[in-house]
Amino acid sequence: MNPKILWVRRRFDWMGKHSGYDQLCESMSTILPNDAHKSVLQRPGQPRKKILRSIVQRVGKNPKGSPMYALDSTTAEIKTIFTSLQWHPNLIHVTYVENQLGILPNWKERLSCKIIGTCHQPGGWWRLLHKHPKRLTNLDALIVVGSKEVAYFEQYLPGRVFFIPHGVDTNFFCPSDDNQNDKKLIRCIFSGKHLRDLDTLAVVIEKVLAQNPHIHFDILLANKNRTQTNSKLISIARHEQVHWYGGISDEQLRKLYQQATMLVLPILDCTANNALVESISCGLPVISNDVGGLRDYTRSDFAELLQIGDVDGFVNAILELAENRQEQVKRSKAARNFAETYLNWTHIANKTLEIYNKVIDQ
Repeated sequence: MNPKILWVRRRFDWMGKHSGYDQLCESMSTILPNDAHKSVLQRPGQPRKKILRSIVQRVGKNPKGSPMYALDSTTAEIKTIFTSLQWHPNLIHVTYVENQLGILPNWKERLSCKIIGTCHQPGGWWRLLHKHPKRLTNLDALIVVGSKEVAYFEQYLPGRVFFIPHGVDTNFFCPSDDNQNDKKLIRCIFSGKHLRDLDTLAVVIEKVLAQNPHIHFDILLANKNRTQTNSKLISIARHEQVHWYGGISDEQLRKLYQQATMLVLPILDCTANNALVESISCGLPVISNDVGGLRDYTRSDFAELLQIGDVDGFVNAILELAENRQEQVKRSKAARNFAETYLNWTHIANKTLEIYNKVIDQ
């Protein structure tokens, strides 16, 4: 008899249908029998009825330890508890611990099933912002998407922390089939806001354009986030070589990756990173920082990882790669091969299923 798995899922409004960790559940649903899995989807917003909203607020007040845990988090947990009492899963997987884990561990004995979670934020984020990290001790296992984070979480779950990489939809995020796209125009792509080093990015762009004004920069940053950042973005926005994108479709996002020459991603910390894995899957060489989980998702044959704040290192790496078409092609092939081999969702789903079985059998 196949084990019954219940997923607590979340889709973020800034991610397309081909992006994000929820793709794991989509992939695993093709592996598991239809009657062996169910989902509770966390939906943004509050209960419409005042009485229900009041109950949810009271239930979720004390467990709140993460700034990412909201009223809809408690609602999703309550739905998970009711579903579990009716369906009796062998294992519940909370796919975004920072967003979704509050009251559920208190029901562990009553539900009589194993509960595991996936953490997406680095240990530094947890040390700085999470009020009750010791609550993780109630889990049966924890998946982390950056190998460096194992040591931090082992203090709460010794021997029960497992590193499994974040995957990417390698079928959708792929190099262009257009052989005419010889990328004579050098384009550097940057994406995101969370834990990004925008100060370094701004200085790097200024220095690169001062030496080679033919290089272009495509910045993927939502309009609402541009006014919340520092004034240096105003300074680089004056350059006609800097292009801004927000609220684009999956296909437009893929096209930007496909027409880019390289990913330029100054970053302060990370575990996994959607922009990184999607760029790699589209065959982009990477210039980023040697922090967090970057080494889990890159190899030296397609990525240069620099120290935080190394402006000259970024500038030199961009200019040198821009002038070497042969090296661009070489790194592009290596990046795509890495994504297809190690980051495709089927591979990640099978590794996750191994953890499920191991935890259930304990």
